[in-house]
Amino acid sequence: MNDAEKTSRRKQCILKAVNEALLDVDYSKLSIEDIAARAGVGKSTIYRWWNHKSDLVFDAFKENTESVFDLDFSQTVQYNLTQQLLKLSIALNHQVGRALLVVMAEHREAAGDFFKQYLLPRREQTRKLIQLAIARQEICADYDFESMLDMLYGAIHYQIIFFNAVPDQPYIEKIIQVALAPMLLAEQGGA
Repeated sequence: MNDAEKTSRRKQCILKAVNEALLDVDYSKLSIEDIAARAGVGKSTIYRWWNHKSDLVFDAFKENTESVFDLDFSQTVQYNLTQQLLKLSIALNHQVGRALLVVMAEHREAAGDFFKQYLLPRREQTRKLIQLAIARQEICADYDFESMLDMLYGAIHYQIIFFNAVPDQPYIEKIIQVALAPMLLAEQGGA
């Protein structure tokens, strides 16, 4: 096994240890010492790759959701939004997802980096999906899609954070229907 493989394996063990630790404690009690012990590495090994436990949570979330939010461009925008919000609900309700929400609230700079590196590229994919839906005449072009996306994703966060509830498919389908209605009505009204 070469050095790159050893490094990759160690990182995987550490991220697995983050997942395991968050099953037992919440983010506020998460410690580098516990993660190192669970992963069978020294603290210095962790600090070689991550500066703070928040960085570990971000990377654990990325690892857990690597292909979860992929879009299917052959499907409708409504189908894709439904699938994406269902998967997001599950991911955020997971112990690492809940820790991620805490980290984003407590560490603004780290949250900004996470947004740029992880969330923004996924939002760009959703914009491409919307442009494709416009080209396929599924939806009208004259609509504030950025606000619509904020409203949809915000509703998921709201349910999980304030109600401690995982939004189910009927709830998600309803908020998508409400969000898409104006662009669908505008298209029908213009016909």
